[in-house]
Amino acid sequence: MTILVRLIYASKVAPNFGPMDMRDILQKSRHNNIESGITGLLVMSDGYFFQALEGDRMAVHTTYAKIMRDARHSRSVVLSASEIEKRHFTDWSMGYVLSTEKNRPLFMSYSADKYFEPLSMRAQAAESLLVEIGQHARQIGGTESLT
Repeated sequence: MTILVRLIYASKVAPNFGPMDMRDILQKSRHNNIESGITGLLVMSDGYFFQALEGDRMAVHTTYAKIMRDARHSRSVVLSASEIEKRHFTDWSMGYVLSTEKNRPLFMSYSADKYFEPLSMRAQAAESLLVEIGQHARQIGGTESLT
C-alpha cells in the first residue's frame, strides 16, 4: 500500500555554495525525482534552502536521507512531515524559486524578522508559504525565474 506524504524542511546554504552547485542539484534532483515519483518545490532565500518533497513515504524519506548527506547545506530541520490526500506540486519533479526583490514581500509576510529565516517556521506557515510560492510560479509560467 502506497502512502502519500509531504516532507518540508529548511537548511542553511553552505558558505562556498555557487551557481554550478544549484545547477547540479536541480539536474540530479529532477532526474532522480522522476524515477522515484517525487514532486516538490525548492526555494533559496537569504542563505537558506526551503523545500517540500511529495510522494510515496519510503521514496520521500530515502530522498531526504540523501539530502542530509549533501555538504552543500547544514543545520537541516524538518518543519513538517505528514500524510496527505493529494499533492500541491504536481507540476514539477523539482520546481525552483529564488527570492528576488520583486517576490520579497511574499517571503517577508511569513517572517517575524527583517530577514527570511525558515528554520524556526511553524509547520502550517511553512506549508502555506510554499503553496503560495507555487501558485505564483504557475501564474507566471514556471519556476526557474520567479520574479
